[in-house]
Amino acid sequence: MTRPRRESARKAHFSPITWLLLLGIVGYLLAGLYYVDQNQIAVLTRFGRIIDSNVMPGLHYALPWPIDRRTKIPVKQVETLVIDDFAGEYEENSAPARFEQLTGLKPYCITGDNNIVTIALLIKYTVINPVDYLYGTKSSEEMMSNLVASIIIRNLAALGVDEVLTFGKKRIENDVKIQLQRQLDSLNSGIGVSFVEIKEINPPKTVQQDFDDVVNAQVDKRKVVNVAQSYANEVISYARSKANLIVAEAESYSNEKVLAAEGDASRFLSRLEEYKKAPAINRTKYYLDFIQEIYPQLVEIRVIDPDREGGLVINLSSR
Repeated sequence: MTRPRRESARKAHFSPITWLLLLGIVGYLLAGLYYVDQNQIAVLTRFGRIIDSNVMPGLHYALPWPIDRRTKIPVKQVETLVIDDFAGEYEENSAPARFEQLTGLKPYCITGDNNIVTIALLIKYTVINPVDYLYGTKSSEEMMSNLVASIIIRNLAALGVDEVLTFGKKRIENDVKIQLQRQLDSLNSGIGVSFVEIKEINPPKTVQQDFDDVVNAQVDKRKVVNVAQSYANEVISYARSKANLIVAEAESYSNEKVLAAEGDASRFLSRLEEYKKAPAINRTKYYLDFIQEIYPQLVEIRVIDPDREGGLVINLSSR
């Protein structure tokens, strides 16, 4: 009688309920296995307390819920946020509301010279700190939208509409990226801004044609100024080369005359020294040399006689 009781006890110990319970426990423990993709980082918490903030890609194990909780964050994935509304909510009888009723457009941004422009920005960002990203802010995109709206409104308020619509876009993009990243870091958001681009920035459609005319006129003005500047550079270059040539010729002529004068002066001084050695002889010699040089050029010689009218005339034309 004893042996059958033991066998029945063993059968009762391995009843279906027990097997189900064992399988449930095993399944519960196996539920702790999880896999982190290559572009992800997981944060592991136990009863709400962070025990591992940097779970690398691969197969891992954690105690099943509700003990441990793992949150996977795509740290290498680039997220995109488009921001195109900077007016926000406003009261029914406010000036922006009346403007919208009249034109059908919302006054998104106002430039420094009191012009209205519509603008759309493309923000690309990545998660650089998973813990700050999870627990620093509740709504990252909403926070970034508010920050970008504040930054862009301040920047456009300091610029004229012509600069905003033309050559000032790159400056606005750089300023927004730098200021946005600085504010995100101060808020411990765990977000890194990688790219900011102005997709569209235009005046309201009702005055778009007028703004286009102004921009085209400015482009034409720059073309005319560039052509005039090119012509001025060409003329100035020619005038400078001509002036340099004239100056060079003048300097050459001046040097030639100075050298000739210095040579004549040197010869005169040499003859003067010779003259001082024998004045009477040299005077006669110089006189005869002069007469010999000038005589072939004479046509007639007039000798003035105070006692005779007309004097004496010697005609040399027949020689």
